[in-house]
Amino acid sequence: MKELGITKGETFALRNQPVQRNGFYIETDSAYIGEVGGGYLSLDQYKAIGELLIDGANTAQKCGLIPSELLRQRDELREALADMVNQFAYEGTKNGEGVMRTGGLSALEDAFVALGLSDPITVYERS
Repeated sequence: MKELGITKGETFALRNQPVQRNGFYIETDSAYIGEVGGGYLSLDQYKAIGELLIDGANTAQKCGLIPSELLRQRDELREALADMVNQFAYEGTKNGEGVMRTGGLSALEDAFVALGLSDPITVYERS
């Protein structure tokens, strides 16, 4: 976070303040929010972008990671969870097809839910 120049504390927006559309923009070294296609964004679009930026900044303050780092971490954790399901789920057959099931184990049930899997889930022959 220090390398981004973010200081500790919550980011907030000034509520109910007039917004100047003429010439309003936000610019950093890597992003520009303002005129698009020769016109301005609507006030609702500016507000939505502002809320997203504020939420991202507050989330970074709470966990010490920027949104792209959280996304990468989420993907790594989902992959690790899928590996655990593949290792520990019960294998069997249903209607002649290979399936994996939780066997009623709550940890596996939670893992199936987190991964969006049905119980049982059909599996295909592994090569």
